Amino acid sequence: MSNDLLCSHQYGFLPNHSTEHNLLQICNYVSTALSEGMFCMGIFLDLRKAFDVCSHSILLNKLKKMGIRGKTHDWFKNYLAGRSQKVEINGQLSNSLDLNISVIQGSILGPILFLCYINDFWRSTTLFSVLFADDTTCLAKGKNLQNLTQYVNGELKKIANWFLSNKMAVNAGKTKFMIFRTHGKRINPDDWKVVFNMNEFGKDEDQSLISPKERVHNEGETTNFKLLGVLFDEFLSFDQHILHLNNKISKSLYCINRGKNFINKESLVMLYYAMVHSLLVYCINVYSCAVKTNLKKLIIKQKEAIRIISDVRYREHTEPLSRNLKYYHSNNYANTPR
Repeated sequence: MSNDLLCSHQYGFLPNHSTEHNLLQICNYVSTALSEGMFCMGIFLDLRKAFDVCSHSILLNKLKKMGIRGKTHDWFKNYLAGRSQKVEINGQLSNSLDLNISVIQGSILGPILFLCYINDFWRSTTLFSVLFADDTTCLAKGKNLQNLTQYVNGELKKIANWFLSNKMAVNAGKTKFMIFRTHGKRINPDDWKVVFNMNEFGKDEDQSLISPKERVHNEGETTNFKLLGVLFDEFLSFDQHILHLNNKISKSLYCINRGKNFINKESLVMLYYAMVHSLLVYCINVYSCAVKTNLKKLIIKQKEAIRIISDVRYREHTEPLSRNLKYYHSNNYANTPR
């Protein structure tokens, strides 16, 4: 990172980077487009077995282009070489199969090698690309939806050719798109036919390699798209995400309420931070732009949790209880042996 070798919009497996950084970049791009009266199209690419299909020869070539040469490059070559795998079924081992692909999932170097492998993806397209490891979102905006769709289709063909060149594959069935828009902004169904064209440039078109993509929208069967744990809808309202959070917290509170009669307060506080607080704070900077009436539902649930832990009446004022809860949690954590 200090040498600016990795893509600036790659947020996976890197220090001081998180899913929230990734989603904030997406939200900023979309909200800017909507405030300018534009449509914004988001394409959510699903890669097939991303870590397991990285070619060793391509990876080594990319490392060399990034400045890793000489003995260091030989070390990586030796590290990747001579690997094999077997499969065990009912106690019987298969024959050994030599591997010249994959970056060895579960290894220390696996994540950073994968980032190096996919690092030049953004150069294949002029779409605004945001990545979290292999989770890839591409965005484009425009006033005219038909022109925007044509532009996106052209860029998706470039992306498809990049994956072909790098011996990777997109899961066409799970790759979806969304047209972000403001309420009341109508769209013509004939203007948003997005397709993923896997034909190579310069060769005859094979129609079997062109697949239409499913649009996620509020009137369809699929009304939202879960990206890194957050539910996105076409109006960027996060209504479904907050409803989903509310339901999960309600189930958690049921468990905590049932357990308050036979476990101590310290355990209740731990359960609260594990089952309620963690849900509320995850990517809170992303979904906190939702309308106040929806956010109030989560505030009510949090107050309910505080009253359950403190074992007080339903209408008890929660502000002093919340301060005691924070103090109790931090004090107990400070005294916990490490």
